[in-house]
This record gives sequence, C-alpha cells and structure tokens, in this order.
Amino acid sequence: MSDTFITAMSIMVMVILIFFVSILSIVNQNDEITQTSVEAIIANFVNTVAREGKITPDSYDDFIQKLYATGNSYDINIEVQIMHNNVINNNEKTIGENIYYSIFKNEIESKLNNGESYKLKQGDRIIVKTKNNNVTFGTQLKNFIYSIAQKDTIVIEATNSALVTTNGK
Repeated sequence: MSDTFITAMSIMVMVILIFFVSILSIVNQNDEITQTSVEAIIANFVNTVAREGKITPDSYDDFIQKLYATGNSYDINIEVQIMHNNVINNNEKTIGENIYYSIFKNEIESKLNNGESYKLKQGDRIIVKTKNNNVTFGTQLKNFIYSIAQKDTIVIEATNSALVTTNGK
C-alpha cells in the first residue's frame, strides 16, 4: 500500500514538474520573441531618423504603435544630441572640437504634437532607450524562481543609437 502511494505521488510530482517546465519554456520564448521585436522596432525607427534627418509626427506615432502592439507598456527615452560647431564670429572658422548638447523626449514630443517635424542635421546623434513597465507572465514566473535563488528579475529593454547622415528637410 505504501509503495502505491509513493508511486502515485511521484507520478503527480513528475506531471506537475513537466507542466511547470513546459509553461516556463513557453513564456520564456514569448519574452525572447518580444525582446527581439522591440529591438527591431527601435533599430528601424532610429535608422529611419538617421537616414531622413528628421522625426515626423507620423513616424513617431507609428513607432509608438508598433511598440505597444507587442502587448506591453514601455518607458521610452529619446535623446537627440545636437552638434554645435565652435565658430568664431562670422568667419566660419571652427576652433577646437565640436560640442554636443542634448534635447530630450519632452521637447521633441511637444514639437511633434504641434504637427511639426523635428529636424536634425548631419552629425547629430539619436539615442532611443526602452524598458517595459508591466510585468509579463514570464517575468512573474521567473520572479518566483529567482526569489528562491535571490536573483534579480529580467525585463524587456532595448537601446539603439545612430549618427544622422543627412540634413532634415
């Protein structure tokens, strides 16, 4: 009788472990697919901005919609580093190195919300960073496992940057 009980319990534990490992594998794969998609979406947006030299309201809205289509919410940080030449008076002589100053998401979005494109010039840089705000099911399961092992959680995040190659028109 005791052997039957132990066998039944062993079978139940094995079924639960197989089920748990299968679910964990599926949600982990889903998070990896989302990570890859987010990286591709950001790279496409950054490369388009660098190639065209501007951020249009339509391209920005399309970028945001594609990100949120992954089923997550994101904290999106955009930084544009504007190149400023060290020019002496009107002689157009450059002294020293070029200086960069940064413009951030709020200023860019305010211009885009007015229906204007945000224009860049050759030599400027664009940097886009994203990180998901919500906790995916895969992250919840990993949190459960990692809380036992006392490790940090994994989030979906991506960063991409590019040097602007043309002046925006």
